[in-house]
Amino acid sequence: MLNMNENYLVFSGGNVPIAIVAKIMKKDKHFVRIGIQEKWLPIGVAYKNKNSNEFSYYVSPKKLYEYTGYVYSE
Repeated sequence: MLNMNENYLVFSGGNVPIAIVAKIMKKDKHFVRIGIQEKWLPIGVAYKNKNSNEFSYYVSPKKLYEYTGYVYSE
């Protein structure tokens, strides 16, 4: 949950869904996933699951705000 005050923002540690990030950035979900995997989109991390070719993603609400100016609240 996001708490707003006159002087600062407080972000939860919750995850921002990839679909929401794509919509905010006006890009497709694949663009966001590749950007996080390749580390040229500095808003979160991608973790490659062992014994699989699939990735799990975490997008930080704070890093998303710093990069785009968008305040995400759950």
